[in-house]
Amino acid sequence: MKHPFKSLLALTAIAALAIGAFNAHATTTVSITIPRRDSNVTKYPVSASLKTLIGTFAALNSSGNLVEATDASAIRVVGLFLQEVDNSAGNAGDLSCRVEKGLYLVKNSATNALTSANIGRVCWIEDNNTVSSSSGSNGAVAGIVEEVTTAGVWVWVGLPYNNGVAPVTVSLTSAQNATSAAVDLTTSEALANALKTNYNALQVDVAAIKAALVLHGLLK
Repeated sequence: MKHPFKSLLALTAIAALAIGAFNAHATTTVSITIPRRDSNVTKYPVSASLKTLIGTFAALNSSGNLVEATDASAIRVVGLFLQEVDNSAGNAGDLSCRVEKGLYLVKNSATNALTSANIGRVCWIEDNNTVSSSSGSNGAVAGIVEEVTTAGVWVWVGLPYNNGVAPVTVSLTSAQNATSAAVDLTTSEALANALKTNYNALQVDVAAIKAALVLHGLLK
């Protein structure tokens, strides 16, 4: 009869080989099995002095700890809190909380309400359970607008920002080499005016590009 310890060693060796094969950095020439996770639930460490509230926006701070989502800088909304975890008297990381990504019906801002024109665009955090059409002071992105109803706004929360985002057309007004035709610029004053005109057009273009990036949540 084979000793149980030897069987355990054999299973451990097989598991180690499988893990090593998965972690090896090489091009595969055969079909492989990739680990996957069907659930949209992830557990993160909770920041110090925080009590999480179920159903409110969950965000990560610059240290990778969960915080309540507000219009604050250096946070990334990752979903909604699934648990009420009281770390009020604890340090960062003492406790963890489950967070879920998905499509949720949340409150629409009373002062900067989202409309059907915002569908497919990002919306921003107004408070821990309300979204806004305004980027506020810090541009904390809540997610992507799926539908706007009288009951609230359906928002994809915690998903990649490019998921379902409608493209934005940016019309540029400046022209490349606009001042290259020196023959038409007979004086220094004419050259200076031409450069000024094109510089102003470039400013307009940069502002338009920035607005498009802010709209997609890629820039604050």
